[in-house]
Amino acid sequence: MQSALPELGRLLRVYREKSNRHLGEIAEKAGISISMLSQIERGKVSPSIDTLVAVCRAEDIDIGELFRRLSPDSPVRLHRSGERLKIEGKGIRYEQLMTTQVSAFPIELFLIEIEAGCATEMSGGGHEGVEMGYVLQGSARLTVGSTDYRIDDGDSVYFAAHLPHRLANQGRRVFRAVWSISPPHVDYLNGDKGKDGERQMPLDGRAGSPVRSGSAS
Repeated sequence: MQSALPELGRLLRVYREKSNRHLGEIAEKAGISISMLSQIERGKVSPSIDTLVAVCRAEDIDIGELFRRLSPDSPVRLHRSGERLKIEGKGIRYEQLMTTQVSAFPIELFLIEIEAGCATEMSGGGHEGVEMGYVLQGSARLTVGSTDYRIDDGDSVYFAAHLPHRLANQGRRVFRAVWSISPPHVDYLNGDKGKDGERQMPLDGRAGSPVRSGSAS
């Protein structure tokens, strides 16, 4: 039976890096040494239950969600309301609705909310694959390449993601849309990096702090 330690360590490391926290900060909060935490993240040691719980608390991780991600793949994945991961920062909120890394059909689905006057950062050189979106509320300016498109309630859009792109809310209310990327540009827990070597969020908003879905308004 394959050990779960490498995957456990990888998930803990990616969670920590996504929230821009250092080994020392988490180790201090968890009451363990930096060396011990480093070995856990590299899958070199098996932490006790008490240590694992302490690290999860230090990183604000739902330990139940952590174990669910360590479980073998199932033909059906179900994420209940309140169980999903969310990242927010600079007036932008992302809630990961679902993702799959199945090699034949990789895709990520998420909810994006942008406060009035806020925008995602331009994606620079873009990235591989395609993106699609459906607007639930509000209006925004979608820039793809050198062309701007206005998208409003009920509109749907598709574009080739290798082009630089950006989404800006120039309205007076929160912009909300369901968005998908194929292949996934980033899974909050998959540890992939963008072309510039920096971990990124969908539409290239920079990572904020991950929180439980039910803990943000």
